[in-house]
Amino acid sequence: MITIVGAGPGDLKKMTYEAVEAIKGADRVVAFSRLAEKLTPIREDIVAVKRLSEAEENMDPALHVAVVVSGDPLFFGLAGTFRGRGIHVDKVIPGLSSMQCAAASLNLPWQKMCAFSFHGREPEVELLLKEPLSCVLLDKHFTASDLSKALAVKGAKGRIHGASYLSYETEKILSASIGEEISIDEELALAVIELELDE
Repeated sequence: MITIVGAGPGDLKKMTYEAVEAIKGADRVVAFSRLAEKLTPIREDIVAVKRLSEAEENMDPALHVAVVVSGDPLFFGLAGTFRGRGIHVDKVIPGLSSMQCAAASLNLPWQKMCAFSFHGREPEVELLLKEPLSCVLLDKHFTASDLSKALAVKGAKGRIHGASYLSYETEKILSASIGEEISIDEELALAVIELELDE
C-alpha cells in the first residue's frame, strides 16, 4: 500500500493530525532529505532520499509505505507525478500548500488566485498577464527577480511578492514593484503577483 502524505510547508505545527498519524502508522516512511530531518520528532527511522528514483526504490508492495512530501501532494506534487508514471497510489493525505501559506502571510484572499509552476519547467510568463492575482512556484533557475523583470519587459504593472522557506526559521517574504529586483533566489520559492489590469 502506498500513501502519499502532504506535510505542509515544513513546520510540524502546520501538519494535519491525519498526516502525523499516517507517518506513525506506516511500515516504512520515505521523505526527501530536508523534510526527513524535520520529521524526526514524529518518527526517527525515516528513509531520507535525494531523488525520485530513490523513493521509488523504497516502495515495497508487501509494506504500507508512506511517502511524505512538502506542501500538498496534488498541488504540482508527487501524486500527479506518480499518476503520470503509472504508479498506483492507495491514498493521498492533503497538506497545506505553499500558495495557501503565502496568501495567509500576505493577508490576500486566494479564492481567485491562479496557480502556476515554473519549477523545473519552461517559464510561460505570458500566462500571467491576464490574471489579476496569481501564484507561481519558482526554482533557482528562474527566480522571483527573473520573473519580476520578465513581467516588466511584457509591460506588466503591479506588485510582486517573493517568498521562500515558508514556515521555516529562515522564512523570507519580500515585496517590490514589478520590474524591481527581489532577492528571493532560494530553491523553495514562489511569487505572488498582483497585476494592475486595464478594465
